[in-house]
Amino acid sequence: MSNQPLVKVRAATAAEVCLRYGAPRDVRALLRSAMGPRELLEALAAKKQYVDAIDFLAYALPPREGVWWGGLCLQHACGDALTPQEKAACIAAVRWVMQPTEENRAAARAPANAAGMGSPASALAMAANGGAMPGPLEPAKTVAMAVKLAALRTPPAGILETQRLYLELGIGVAEGRFA
Repeated sequence: MSNQPLVKVRAATAAEVCLRYGAPRDVRALLRSAMGPRELLEALAAKKQYVDAIDFLAYALPPREGVWWGGLCLQHACGDALTPQEKAACIAAVRWVMQPTEENRAAARAPANAAGMGSPASALAMAANGGAMPGPLEPAKTVAMAVKLAALRTPPAGILETQRLYLELGIGVAEGRFA
């Protein structure tokens, strides 16, 4: 992992992020006093707890950067092998990232629904729309879902490595390298 600052993460400590989403006990067990978000991500990665790290990072990033991260993961996972409905959902999500207007947010809902539940593209467009349910944390929850679902598009033997790769990609977004 790089040592660049996570300029897109506004939380000063990892504990702040953990409180936002009720981090599981095994994640909280790694917390130390004044531990920064990067330090916790590194601790989780060292233990190969990539799913926990993906969840943590999704809640650490602002919604726009989280949706961008999910889009990058989906592009890696699927390339052009998307159904027309999934492609429309991805386009709607990216449109909102590029121009985060209320109009583009609202326009992501129909493609998200059309792409179908269980689709990473649907989760991504739903995150752009503000999440599956109203609330400030819902975009993070659906971004995490999109990233984890994208990783499942990999053959089973490669899922763990893909999760690691997607975590690294998300850290690059948090550092501002993939804006």
